[in-house]
Amino acid sequence: MFVQTIPEKKTGRTLIVFVEGYREGGKVKQRHIRRVGYLDEFEHLYADPIAHFKAVAKKETAEMKEKKKPITIALAPEALLPFSKDTDAYDCVKNIGYAAVSKIFYELGIPKFIDSRRKYLKLGYNLTEVMKLLVYGRILHPGSKRETWKGKGRYFDKMDFDLNAVYRSLSIFNSYRDDLMVHLHKVMVERFGRNTTLLFYDVTNYYFEIEDEDGFRMKGVSKENRPLPIVQMGLFMDEKGLPVAYELFPGNTNDSKTFPPMSQKVREKLHLVHLIFMADKGMMSGTNVAEIITNHNGYVFSKSVRKAKQTTKDYIRAQDGYVRFDGDGNEIKATDLTTEVSFMYKISNGVTDLNVEDVDGEKQKAKDIGQYEIIFWSRKYAQRAKLERANAVERAMAASHSKSKDVVDNNHGKNKYLKTVIKDPQTGKAMDKYDTQVQFDFAKLEEDESLDGYYILETNVVGWKPILDAKGKETGEIEGDFGKENRWLEKEGRFQLNKMVTPLDIIDMYRGLWKIEESFRVSKTELQARPVYVSREDRIQAHFLTCFISLLIVRILERKLGGEYSSEQMLTSLRKANVAQLDERHFLTLYYDRTLQKLKEKLGIEFGRNVYTKEHIKKMMGDAKKAGAPRQEKL
Repeated sequence: MFVQTIPEKKTGRTLIVFVEGYREGGKVKQRHIRRVGYLDEFEHLYADPIAHFKAVAKKETAEMKEKKKPITIALAPEALLPFSKDTDAYDCVKNIGYAAVSKIFYELGIPKFIDSRRKYLKLGYNLTEVMKLLVYGRILHPGSKRETWKGKGRYFDKMDFDLNAVYRSLSIFNSYRDDLMVHLHKVMVERFGRNTTLLFYDVTNYYFEIEDEDGFRMKGVSKENRPLPIVQMGLFMDEKGLPVAYELFPGNTNDSKTFPPMSQKVREKLHLVHLIFMADKGMMSGTNVAEIITNHNGYVFSKSVRKAKQTTKDYIRAQDGYVRFDGDGNEIKATDLTTEVSFMYKISNGVTDLNVEDVDGEKQKAKDIGQYEIIFWSRKYAQRAKLERANAVERAMAASHSKSKDVVDNNHGKNKYLKTVIKDPQTGKAMDKYDTQVQFDFAKLEEDESLDGYYILETNVVGWKPILDAKGKETGEIEGDFGKENRWLEKEGRFQLNKMVTPLDIIDMYRGLWKIEESFRVSKTELQARPVYVSREDRIQAHFLTCFISLLIVRILERKLGGEYSSEQMLTSLRKANVAQLDERHFLTLYYDRTLQKLKEKLGIEFGRNVYTKEHIKKMMGDAKKAGAPRQEKL
């Protein structure tokens, strides 16, 4: 690299640039590296600006040559390898992918949160480092607490504590749990602009490899059909798919019973008001709806079509009143009978099946509280329902031809399409001694097929309302801005947003619920949150706290990558981002890919070097820990 001066005829000034020579096609060429500035801008700073920048160019050229200089490594073939004091093994491979995890860990202010509390504890180890290990391990090398501790040598951070310190720390972390979730929510709002107008809620459960129940780990309806004790987890998620708060419940707790305490806690602890809750039909109960409305919030809950009353099913199947759309989302005119319908909806204001419990626990019919229903049909949803049912129908057909005499005593799987007929084998009349026969229930199949593709959304969320005249008739105009994001309409019992809200808007809101199901999948599959290998309740709670933090970090990294890579792709890359120690000072990169290249661009982490020195890695890890400076960033 050298200095080049370029005189400008129009201005009479001389421009200074850095230039380098390179060879292309056997010819020597030149290219500009960097614009320095005009000569007259530096004459008051340096006696000879040209000489000064020539010296700069010479120094930078030497530094560049030094970086490209081959490294010589001296290896002793017969030298004995040292064992680790913790694992009694030699392992020269270390992970650098955790730098990306560390950056988000520090951006969330977790070390500062723990450091401000651990200084009051008389511990012989660093509590913050234990949390780091548990989170790094859960994301990059999930396993038991013991396996995570044994693998602490794969990270460059100093983690000088024994296994007992890990278990002791779990009890301490559990005591921080609620305050830490409040802290994380505050950071998400202030740093990443979290909007909590929409909150998605769902429940899943996690199993334990034990046989006996203990009052917390209880046998219940396992999502994975395992006959083992479980715990229930309720999870709130924001509109971007980022977890907000969670709570654990005994394994035998009904899904719908988890919502009231969860909604109350999230409102009180996180100081949230004016919310719209989104949930599937498992949360649809009059008590839950009443809890939402009593607190002047909105909701969009799905309802079971197949368990609905016959009048509701007849209304759904009646084709009048539907607004129809084609595959491009264009509304189909009523006179157009040729265009294939992709999806359609209609509104029902006649919600009559809402029951709530009174103070004595008795079921009472709720009066009109502003809710209405959106009946929605999707061709894709109908096709999927048919495919999902095909196996059960095939098995039911086979069972009905097997001359089985078994009594059908449940409504699951193939049994849904079977019925038991009791008859006298001779006369067909009732008698004390009887025979049985299993038959295929064609009426049940026809009923299910007629409801394929339909689902019901019940809500009390509305937008701008039509303006009425003195006689209560619509004038054709719509009310506009009322000065705040939303408000509660006391008279109507409805939650009003300060914008136009169509039925399709409500449907789009509800569709975001798949993100929470995806979060559960990531938690169970990628982070391997179950089975759980701790038994004390406080340690179980701490285990899921580290899983919650890990899930939040993974989701943030996904958002920073613009959704270009799935969590599975990203975690695979970070787990394979390893280096091998060559000598005391040098480390060779073992893996690099496009995902790591993208993380390098978005996070500023120096992934992709061929060889790292100790100084390079120290700086890279140190830079990740400096990410706590407050700044606004939209995910």
